[in-house]
Amino acid sequence: MPERTSIDELRDEYVICRTLGHSWDDFPNAESNSEWASYATAWLALRCTRCHTERFDYIGKDMEVAYRTYTYPDKYKGIPGEGTRPNLRGELLKRSILIHSFNTNGKSSRTRRKR
Repeated sequence: MPERTSIDELRDEYVICRTLGHSWDDFPNAESNSEWASYATAWLALRCTRCHTERFDYIGKDMEVAYRTYTYPDKYKGIPGEGTRPNLRGELLKRSILIHSFNTNGKSSRTRRKR
């Protein structure tokens, strides 16, 4: 079971990935789960360029994904009840990441906070 944490304790990358989705790229040095070798013809390994979540797709003879599994970094998943997209967008706005806000004059502003 993942360690519980609150949404405001998540790393910026985790909030972005949980809000927008992962930025997948090839994971060439990954090790496959040999248990799936008897069920799958091939496998695909991907890693998120932001948060380093790993995704493994095991492909059947029909070239459909027979099984998919993920490996998440520590404290990525431990925000039960707070991980809704509106809550995550609110956290992006609070941190001034990606989302622009309007000031009282109706002008857009965005100030990226320093990490």
